[in-house]
Formats: sequence, C-alpha cells, structure tokens
Amino acid sequence: MRLIRILVTLLLALTAIVPAAGQGAPRKRVGLVLGGGGAKGAAEVGVLKVLEEAGIPIDYIAGTSIGSIVGGLYAIGYTAADLDSLFRTQDWSFLLSDQVKREATPFQSREESELYLIQVPLTDLKKVALPSGYQNGQNLVNLFSRLTVGYHEPRDFSTLPVPFRCVAVDLVTGKERVLSSGSLPEAMRASMSIPGVFTPVDSADAMFVDGGALNNFPVDVVRDMGADVVIGVDLSSGLLDREDLNSVGGVVRQLINIMGREKYERNKTLTDVYINPKLKGYYSMSFQPEAIDSMLALGEAAARDKWDELMALRRYVYGPAEADSVAPARPVRDRSGRYFVRHVRFEGISPDGTERLRRRLGLADSTYVTADEIERCVTALRGLDIFSKVEYRLTNSAPYDLVFLLEADGNWQLNVGARFDTRDIASILVNVTSGKRLTSSNHLSLTGRISKNAYLQADYSYGSLLGSKLGASYQLKYNDFDLYSNKKRVESMTFLSHRLSLFYTATLFNFSARAGARVDYFDYHHSLYDVNYTPLRRSSDFFLNYFVDFTLDTYDSKYFPTKGARTYISGTVHTDNGVSYDGNEPFVDAAFHFSTVCRLSDRLCLQPALKGRFVFGDNIPSIYQNYVGGNFDACYMAQQVAWESVQHVHIVDHDFMAAKLALRYRLKERIYLSALADYGKESHHLKSIFAGNDLWGVALQAAYDFMLGPVALQVNYSNLYKNVGVYASAGFWF
Repeated sequence: MRLIRILVTLLLALTAIVPAAGQGAPRKRVGLVLGGGGAKGAAEVGVLKVLEEAGIPIDYIAGTSIGSIVGGLYAIGYTAADLDSLFRTQDWSFLLSDQVKREATPFQSREESELYLIQVPLTDLKKVALPSGYQNGQNLVNLFSRLTVGYHEPRDFSTLPVPFRCVAVDLVTGKERVLSSGSLPEAMRASMSIPGVFTPVDSADAMFVDGGALNNFPVDVVRDMGADVVIGVDLSSGLLDREDLNSVGGVVRQLINIMGREKYERNKTLTDVYINPKLKGYYSMSFQPEAIDSMLALGEAAARDKWDELMALRRYVYGPAEADSVAPARPVRDRSGRYFVRHVRFEGISPDGTERLRRRLGLADSTYVTADEIERCVTALRGLDIFSKVEYRLTNSAPYDLVFLLEADGNWQLNVGARFDTRDIASILVNVTSGKRLTSSNHLSLTGRISKNAYLQADYSYGSLLGSKLGASYQLKYNDFDLYSNKKRVESMTFLSHRLSLFYTATLFNFSARAGARVDYFDYHHSLYDVNYTPLRRSSDFFLNYFVDFTLDTYDSKYFPTKGARTYISGTVHTDNGVSYDGNEPFVDAAFHFSTVCRLSDRLCLQPALKGRFVFGDNIPSIYQNYVGGNFDACYMAQQVAWESVQHVHIVDHDFMAAKLALRYRLKERIYLSALADYGKESHHLKSIFAGNDLWGVALQAAYDFMLGPVALQVNYSNLYKNVGVYASAGFWF
C-alpha cells in the first residue's frame, strides 16, 4: 500500500512537469469499498460527507453487509446528507425486529403476540420446524423496498447510476458470491443476513447469508470492476481482546473475523486510501441514538485525517489542470414518493383472496399511490398474521405495476410464554393453534397454563378472518389465591371452575363486539366471604349467564403506550336456569374501564384512567361480587378490577368506581419511571356511590421494556392493605 502511494506521488510530480501528456486522456476510475459492521456503518456515512466535500468522484462501489446498504443507496443517488438523516431517524429496535404496528393487528392476533415469548411453526406432520434465524427481517426488507423504488425488478447492477456489487455467502456451496444483478433490495438484504439473527435469503439456486464471514472488506471486488484507485472504509477494530470473549456474541464475532482474516489482510494491501475510523467500544448492534451520533462524527474525523491523501488523489484522478475546477457529477434520484400504478397484483394467494384483500386495503388499478400508502398496505397485510412473508415490488418504470409477494402461513403453530412475579412465582403458558387462512372459516386453539392458578382452555371459531365469527370456548381452571382484609390474610381461596361460552364476535379495525351465553360451574373447596368478610358455606354453584362486551383499543403499545386509548364496556345477566336466579329476578352487573395517554414531551407521558363495576340485585352470590387488586384486570377472578396500589385480592361493595392518574418518565431508551395514584368509592347502592367509603393508594415503579416482556419493580401503599407492599415481575402478562 505504501508503494502504491509513492507511485501516486511520483505520477503527480510527472503530471505537474509534463501537463500536456495527460491532455485528452480518460481520467482514472475511483472505486469505493464499504466494509461490514452493522451499526458501525454510520461511520461510513461520515466518510461519505468528507468525500463529497473533497470532490472525489465515485465510479464503482462494492460493499458487504451494512456496507452493501450504504453503498447500494449511494449508488442510486442518495447523498451523504440523505443517509445521515436515515441513520438518525430510524426506530432501529422496530426496524431490526419483525414487529407489526399494534394498531394494524386484529384483536385475536394482537392478544396472542402479547402473550408469548416463542412462536414456532409446526409442519403438516405436527413436527416442530425451527426457524433458520431469529428474525425474518421483514421490516428491513420493506424499508429497502421503499428506498429503492425503480430498482426492484432484476437488472444488471452495472447499469445503476454508479455500478455496484455486494458480497454474500452461499450456504449451499459454502462459497463467497458477488451479487452483480437481480433485485437491489433483495441483494442488500442477502448481504446483511447475519447468521442466527436473520433468516437466510432463499434464492432459486442458493441460500444467502451475510458476506462478512468470507469477505468483509471487498477491495478485490471493486478492483475486478475496473477501479484504478481504491478508497476503502474499514469498520473493523481488529481481533477482540481476551476480556471481550466472555459472551456468545463476542465468540461469534471473533470466529467471523478469523474466518475471513487472510483475504481481509490481502485486501487491505490493495487499498490506496485506507480509512479505518476509531470504533473500538462500538458494536454491530450499537444502534442507540447517542452511539449513531458518535460514529457519524468518528467516520467524518477519520476521513478528515486523510484530507491530504484525498487532495492528492483528486489531482491524480483529474490531473493538475482540472483538479481545482471539475465537480464530480452525482446521480439524481426521484424524490416525489408518488407513483401512478397501472395494475395491483397479489402473488401467492387465490383469486378469491385477491378480491378480499383489494377491498380490505382499498386499492384500485390506474390510480396514484404514495410510498406511505404502500407502507400502510404492507403493515395491514402483515397485521393479518396469516402470511409468513409480505413484500412488494414496483416495476422499474412508470406506469408502475404494484405487486405484493405473499407466502401463506397455514401451518399449525406452537406458542410458549413464561412469566415470573412475586405473587405467583412462576407461570408457563403453552398454546397450539391452527394456521389462520384468508379463505378458511375454521380456527382451533388449545391452551394450557402451568402455575399456581392453572387452567386448560379450548377455543373454536367459525367465520371470516376479516369479519364476524361464531365461537365456542371451554375453560377448566384451578383457582388458588389469598383473600385479604386490610393487611390480614383471611383465607386461601381454592375452587375449581368450569366455563363454557358460545358467542358471536364482530370486529372492525380496532373495535370488537361480542355477545353470547355462558355456563359457569364452581366447585368450592373452602368457604366464600361477603363484603364484611363473613364466611359463607357453599358446596357448588351453577349459572347460565348472558353477556355482551365492547372493546375499542387504539394504544400503540400495551405496556408503555405513547398514544391512543382503550375503552372496555361489558354487561352480564346472571341466572341459574336461563330466566331467573334463586327463584327471583336475575341479577345484573355492568363494568367499564377507560384509559388514555397524553404525551407531554418526548420522555414524559400522563396516563389517566376511569374504571368501575356495578352489581344490581337483591341476592348477589359472593362469587360474583366485586374483587379488586393487582396491576391488570381479571388477575384471578374474571370480574376482578385492577387496583395497582395493592397486589392482594380484596372484596369491595356492590358498587365500585375509581380513577387513576399515572405519570411516566422515560429515563433512557427502554427504562421507565412511573408514579401513580388511585382513588375510588364503594357503596351498597349506586345512588349513594359518591357518599360511600373512600379507597386510595399510591405506587412507584421502575420498569425496563425488555424484548422478552417488561421487567418491573414496584413499591405501593393503599388504605385497602394499610401496609407497604413490594411487587416484582418479569414477562408478558397472562
């Protein structure tokens, strides 16, 4: 590399002495190499800023992994400023996952996704089919598609505004593959398919993963393209130190570094201007905003350290006579984001399904669509939770054809959830569910919870995935929880319950309505208690009830929402024979729960809530009276109302109403501090509710929004418990 630099200097000197010798000769061609390194690719954008400022022409680009993304976008006209904005404004935690925006997910799928840690497809033989990667990379692919409109259909990458190559590894042959044609977004996705993190890209004749395993700094590739001189941006910080090898991630990174070491060292010697930003301490997953800012700056600083070499390179490329006057031409990309679509097509589904999806998405032929509208359609399709893949392609030139590429996910699925808290210690949830199909009318789900309060449940529904359904559900549950009066434990409530429900459900976007009949049978092992904690001896109870409920949920997150609201209203008529209860009029209960969130700043949110339950009748059995306690409704009893300032179960009178006000502060990216206050009223008659007994409580909570479920520690006090309580939990609530 030093020899090449000396030769460049000598050539510059000769050009200065004999300027006529260079007249009319074609200028030297410059190749740019962008190495792999995940989030560290932000430094490459910093380097590009300086190259643009220095007026260095780029004639060829080769990249690996994140270098293929930065390089591919730069090759079709994105500027360094564009790429800087992209790095800074992305929600990387969402982008690197397969999450779907909550508001786009149907109620049933939403509830399932918020319960389980592991979701594994089963083959037709009911065997587990383990995924080949932790993420499918759906959000990344669709971002690439949005950014590369005009380059979706197969084409020769040499015909891009700047000729481009990227490197992947073919798992089938075990060899490096230089991708020089095809769909640009697919090639970018293939080059950055980190083994074990993202599923491989399955091509007709290959299965591609991240090219960094064999060629993370592809100088040889850009040389083969025809580059006379090469600028290389290397994101490597060398082999990891011993103390960095104490984790699985560190060991894997070191192995990848070792595998491609020989070619990497050789490629370094083929580089004319070698730029290696000082990125020690940053890693491939350092996507935090502060880290992105720092790495952009470090890349820029590293390039500025090479300013003299870049100026010499510019004079060498253009010649001394033109070096100060020529400005390199950059490709100009279409920034309109609005496309005239001639035809909309769906591949991978039946014609009947196509018509259903057209109506669902509101798409029509021969009309203009925007990039945002296409993204909304992709989100809606993924939200249906019936496709294992949802991608789209626009033909390369107007008028465009918009093609959605779908793969139906019709397999059965095994779902597993796990949770820990200081109340029930540990719980495991196991579910097997049939594959949901667009044109199928039947859906079956079997669920079992292993915990102190265990249950088995079978659910069946018949009807349209996108419309109304008839359903049936049976649950056998063992109930075991402590009943408290003030801070005194009164009894361990243990009983067996059977619940059989038949219902009709209608859903529309974020709204759901149900109505039906339900049989409840309770087999008590101990006494029940009335509101005064007087023991009531019962052996069993049978009820035939009629119910209706409505839910509107527009929250963007179940646990840490920043926008939206949730409203739940229910009513139940209770009988023991279908028309009366205990020889008298049926008794009735009505419940409501409304909550919303007000975003006061980027970090601060206010979350008010109103809730209540009212029981009307003269002879109310204790099993259906009002129970409160816990952070979520229905902790133990179906009608139990959340009272977050106390974790134990308490009985309150027939009519109960409360308000909650919570203030939540985001301390860091996923760390939250919350303070809340509950205030409520209870009375024996609704008309005297505001003169009834006062209920109040306060709580402080610290929580971490972990990908496997929230982790929280809470301290609380309530006049219901009259003692300080401590509650810790980890995992999704179920």
